[in-house]
Parts: sequence; structure tokens; C-alpha cells
Amino acid sequence: MAAAPPPALPADNDFEYLEDSGTSMAAPHVSGVIAAFLSVRAEFVGEPEKVAALVSSSAMDLKRDPNLQGAGVTDLFRMLQSV
Repeated sequence: MAAAPPPALPADNDFEYLEDSGTSMAAPHVSGVIAAFLSVRAEFVGEPEKVAALVSSSAMDLKRDPNLQGAGVTDLFRMLQSV
């Protein structure tokens, strides 16, 4: 089955990108942070629980409702410095 086309944008908007949020936007960013982390710290390959804990513990808290922000914004540099 073919995917539904994206919603049409109003003709009077002159922007070149569409801002979006949610888990479908967060997942590729977190995956990229994890891939970069594992490329430097290969000893964590095969240790998903440890990596997940490091992602969460090194995230920058945005001081918002945890139900909306999760652990916060991922911080690769802080994650690398924590191990």
C-alpha cells in the first residue's frame, strides 16, 4: 500500500522547511547521537541498556513537564565525557 501524500501547504507561505516535533522527529536525532557515540566508544556496542542509560543521564533538562520533554535534549559531548 502506498503512503499517503503529505498535507498540502497553503500557497501564501514562503518558507523552505516545515518544523515538526514528536517521537518521529526525536528518533532519528537520538539514533544519530548513539551512532556517533558508538563510533568513538566501541566498547558499548552490544550494551543497549548501558547506552540508553547514558543517553538519558547526560541529556540536558529543559525544565519542562517530563511527559513532554522526556529526559531532555541529547548531549553527545556530555555523554562522551561521562564515561
